[in-house]
Amino acid sequence: MEVILLEKIQNLGDLGSLVKVKNGYARNYLIPQKKAVRATEDAKALVEERRRALAEEEGKRLESAQARAELATKEISVVRLCSEEGRLYGSVTPADIAATMTEAGTRIEKSEVFLPEGPLKNTGEFEADVILHPEVRFAVKVNVVGEQDGEPADATGGEEQDGDLSDAAGGEEQDEPGGED
Repeated sequence: MEVILLEKIQNLGDLGSLVKVKNGYARNYLIPQKKAVRATEDAKALVEERRRALAEEEGKRLESAQARAELATKEISVVRLCSEEGRLYGSVTPADIAATMTEAGTRIEKSEVFLPEGPLKNTGEFEADVILHPEVRFAVKVNVVGEQDGEPADATGGEEQDGDLSDAAGGEEQDEPGGED
């Protein structure tokens, strides 16, 4: 199917380009997302008329993406349960990275995060690409920190027990004056 692109799309073409793509890609992604229109004579004439307006919109999207990239968090840390060897009991996916970056104050969608080697399955430092616009991308340093079942749980559990004892003692003292009133 031939379509006319309404914005620049990575590895496909620029604004106003006439490209041939598979029918499903056009019908299920490009056209519903308003990234392209079917290549008819009327559409070609309309795109030529609107080319300036579309170029301005594309420029605004580019400026917005550049501003977001400048303010973005460039390093995050993700804590996951792992084995003693450092293998995670799950994985860190683009959705996890996007959620962590959003919590850190940079709104990122999971579709904007690209992990070249797939989901992260080990502890350590990794790099993920964030693609906000075909011309705007930056790297995020992802530090995957392992948490083992035994050690942090014991340390936390011990502290909670001590806290429970002090609360229980405090509760007894409060019960006595409360009972006298």
